Amino acid sequence: MLGLRVILRSHRWRRRFAWLGGFAALLGGVVLAAFLLPGVHGNQELVPTGTPPPQTVTVTKSVRVTAAERRAVERTLSAFVKTAVTRDDPAAAWDLVTEEMKGGVSRKEWNAGQLPVIPFPAKVPKRLSWNVLSSLAGDLTVDLLLQPRPATNRGAIAFAVELQQEKGSGRWLVASMVPEHVFSPAPTTPVGRTPKPVAVPKSQVMNGALSRWWLVAPGVLLAMIVLIPVGVLLNTWHRNRTIERRYRAERGL
Repeated sequence: MLGLRVILRSHRWRRRFAWLGGFAALLGGVVLAAFLLPGVHGNQELVPTGTPPPQTVTVTKSVRVTAAERRAVERTLSAFVKTAVTRDDPAAAWDLVTEEMKGGVSRKEWNAGQLPVIPFPAKVPKRLSWNVLSSLAGDLTVDLLLQPRPATNRGAIAFAVELQQEKGSGRWLVASMVPEHVFSPAPTTPVGRTPKPVAVPKSQVMNGALSRWWLVAPGVLLAMIVLIPVGVLLNTWHRNRTIERRYRAERGL
């Protein structure tokens, strides 16, 4: 006891005990934290953290449509329009489509005209008017513009047609045909009659120079127009414009 009292009275020993006590407290805190905090104990598996591993995305490349493939597609489209779209001979169109397009329709229903494409009295020229929208290996999507037959009072229709190449034979078959744009009927003028010119009364003819207000008014009106946000898909707009130009060119408008 006397030796212990002497040690406790020593400033050097009291400082050593303080360091030893602090180290023991630190070591005990580390051990306690290892058991209380979430971590890895025993044979527990490590759970990966951070960003997930990158995903592999397969991109299908476009392929070029050869001249031979264009001729084969033209034959299929022309035969399908003549038989199925016009409903002139639906039975002959049975072998021109894929099994998916038949969609559970029986052969009897198909021959009766119950086809998954809208009927249209199309005029079939020697060469149809169509453009390639997308071309993948064995899969082709085109836009097809069909004009109506004369005296039907119908407008032209643009269709999006998907074709797939049959394995083995290499034939192109129609997989789907969906209308994209329906045009209004073109105005007709009776044969032998021309519209009469409209005479403008002299009292309505403007004499002299135009007032400057005629130049200011359009500018004011344009300033009042609210700009429409350009949120329309450019691809769809360009496609509709292309179809309309082709329609007007064929109609001579």
